[in-house]
Amino acid sequence: MSQGNREERTMLTRLRQLRRHTEIIGQILRDLWPLIAGAFSVLGVALHQFVALLR
Repeated sequence: MSQGNREERTMLTRLRQLRRHTEIIGQILRDLWPLIAGAFSVLGVALHQFVALLR
């Protein structure tokens, strides 16, 4: 087997692993999105209340 074929297979393996990892990260973000949106909403309300207290 030539060195070029081996390097190509290694690169393809790495690309498959990268795709698998990005799919997993994407799924985690999709699952956590409501929690993240809720947290930012709460932070926004808290900031609004804090600014209102300063007036």
